[in-house]
Amino acid sequence: MASHERYSEPYLGAIHQGFQFARELGQRPGPLHLLVGIADGDGRAAAALAPAEGPSLRAVLTEAAVTFGEGVGYLQVQAQEAARSLAAQFGKPPAPGHLLIALLDQGVPDVLRALSLAGLDPAIVRQSAVAAAGAPVGLAPLTLPPPVPAGTMDRPALPVEELDGRAWRTLRWRQDHLPLGKVRGRGDLAALCNLERSAALRVGERLGLADDQRYSLLSRHDAEVIRRAADARPDLGPQPRRPPLRYRRRRRYRLPWLPAVQGGLAAWLSNRRVSVRDRWFRLRTRGSYRGAPQV
Repeated sequence: MASHERYSEPYLGAIHQGFQFARELGQRPGPLHLLVGIADGDGRAAAALAPAEGPSLRAVLTEAAVTFGEGVGYLQVQAQEAARSLAAQFGKPPAPGHLLIALLDQGVPDVLRALSLAGLDPAIVRQSAVAAAGAPVGLAPLTLPPPVPAGTMDRPALPVEELDGRAWRTLRWRQDHLPLGKVRGRGDLAALCNLERSAALRVGERLGLADDQRYSLLSRHDAEVIRRAADARPDLGPQPRRPPLRYRRRRRYRLPWLPAVQGGLAAWLSNRRVSVRDRWFRLRTRGSYRGAPQV
């Protein structure tokens, strides 16, 4: 992640204000909250979002928050990436004007509806945002970066009918042959889930599938494994919910000692303990997967 020195203070302030607004509403931060974060600041980008008359954008959206619903986290990440890319084109640090252009060109319905409720014309706001960012007049609509893969963060996984047939048939076989009878406790259950998550990613990689497919397969398979485990072993109590998957771009190599340096010896030892537990469970259950279809 880039250091804070690469960002302007007004940009960081807009992000902070947007996230704070989301917390006040008890919602997940989304593009709409970033829009309010820009409006709450100072400068030309904030002035572009100031209604000519009537309440502020924050006041309008606070009153209508229920009708907008939950924020969409992966879309605000996409907007920030687009803003940083636009700023880099002009050799400048990201500023609120760049973020406002990105939000407008992203065209999220909630953002356009919010501007309408505040009596703001998106075209006029964009002209002001372009001037605030120091971009040339007539700046073409931005080409947005691709969103995070389906199945990561809060972006829904692809429907089952859209998954790769070969990969899903392989994972369905594994679901039908889960070694639930060898699960002795919650540690074994966690090892089983980790084993199946690794298998789902491995299937996608062997078939050379795109990230949307790979992470959707992982998300759908993981949910089915947890459901079947809960049905078969209710005595283990409620299943721990897996946090939303986070997409990490593939790296060519990874230094094995780096986690110990970054996270501390205690965290490294804990990870090693989990690794040993998972390997032992895998050895104990190898026979359950005999005859598994190969891809």
